[in-house]
Amino acid sequence: MVMQYLAECQRLLPSVTEKNPYLKQKVGEAIFPYIRTIVGNEKAPKITGMLIELPIDQIRAYMTNFENLEMRVKQASDLID
Repeated sequence: MVMQYLAECQRLLPSVTEKNPYLKQKVGEAIFPYIRTIVGNEKAPKITGMLIELPIDQIRAYMTNFENLEMRVKQASDLID
């Protein structure tokens, strides 16, 4: 799962810029299945929405490191509990 996540994100990373109007949609589509695996169907949409609103440098950080994604998901989950 981690390798698949990293491969998918690597493909998307060049377009992760502030000038890309589709950035949030594309990143959200890429990370949602993995977030759902971590926290389940109920929290995944809300947490995905929270993570795609982060600054670009933080988005790029969790897209290049699955452990960073897990940490961000857990932080967001704690906020909505």
